[in-house]
Amino acid sequence: MSERARSAGADLGEHSAAGRWILALAIGLGLFGGARAARAEATTACEFLEISAKTGDKPAIDAELKPVEKKLKKPPFSTWNQFKLLSSSKRPLAKKKVESIPLKVGSATVTLVEIVDKSKVRLTVTMDDDKGKHVADNTTTVEAGDYVIFVHPLGNNDGHLLSLTCR
Repeated sequence: MSERARSAGADLGEHSAAGRWILALAIGLGLFGGARAARAEATTACEFLEISAKTGDKPAIDAELKPVEKKLKKPPFSTWNQFKLLSSSKRPLAKKKVESIPLKVGSATVTLVEIVDKSKVRLTVTMDDDKGKHVADNTTTVEAGDYVIFVHPLGNNDGHLLSLTCR
């Protein structure tokens, strides 16, 4: 093989090696970017209980409210002694996505702000009354399996409650 041919082959080999290196780098970056895009967004599943609270002659708590019964018997909820489940729903929540929660009275939204320590979620919850007036707007951290209760006191000393838990 002539010197010129060897030199051309060496140049081709160098370009080939450089080309392979650039291709490998591009594939590596593409795979890395793809893995980042494919990474699961933070999500959780929550259960919502809409509750009517009243004061009456005989205490009564709907059987479906058993998970929150202990909380309902303590202040400030002990102001009332009759609790009725108005609606119940379960929703998956994705980080930073506002989710509407169907209620019998008014409306509510919840947003997953972040997952904290893998066992807690930070949520922003808003409630509007049946006239569209904001009655609750709160960001709170909820321990997995625990219940948080938001209260909207009504004019006739009744209460409209929204309880939630996340897993």
